[in-house]
Amino acid sequence: MNSRYVLVATAGAILGAVVVSGASPSSHAKPADETKADAGQKSAVFNMASVMRDFNQAKYQVWVLNQKRSERHQPLQALREEHAKLETKLREKLNQPKDSELTKQVQDLARQIEDKNRELDKQTNDDASIIITDLYDMIKAAVDTTAKKNGFQIVFAYPDASTAEELKSPYIKELKLKPPAAQPFYVAPEADITARVIEVLNEKHPPIDPNTGQPIDVSTIPSLPAQPGAPPRPMMP
Repeated sequence: MNSRYVLVATAGAILGAVVVSGASPSSHAKPADETKADAGQKSAVFNMASVMRDFNQAKYQVWVLNQKRSERHQPLQALREEHAKLETKLREKLNQPKDSELTKQVQDLARQIEDKNRELDKQTNDDASIIITDLYDMIKAAVDTTAKKNGFQIVFAYPDASTAEELKSPYIKELKLKPPAAQPFYVAPEADITARVIEVLNEKHPPIDPNTGQPIDVSTIPSLPAQPGAPPRPMMP
């Protein structure tokens, strides 16, 4: 599966007032939306997997992408059924003189299905790239705003378990033994801004129904299968 077809990704230009417990305002004149970091509280982290899982806009965009892909591939079903019928006829004639015309029909139809499938997958990957870019920009803006408001000098993003059950997963533990970059083994609760980032994103970028213009309740969207701790993945037909 093309990596661009995994969202993440697929989770904005943000924030109301997000307050870090214990953060105190600077005694020097600074912009109203910036706060001086407490001693030992200049860094923060957030769980990207949790953000992607709980950012409603990300979940909605994954669902929309799957809907589009299913609709695009629908016409291929008739071609696949026709191909299956021709293959059945061809197998029935195995003990008879070779039917070159029927063989050619089977081969041509198979090639047609393959070409169309490749074309449709490219369209889906192009759509996914646009969604991933938008989600990244939203998350980056949310983190930037949250960091400035709370005086964090650096914020690390890392993928980890999103539920207590996933914390016990051998898959998650194996991933944490092979971190792609700096992977925190301990995070003090006050340094974890995951919940704040999610809150800001959902407040600023709620999914909107294009037909009614009203916010969408993502709890009504069918669940998408995902690996433990991973962002939602588009469903393959």
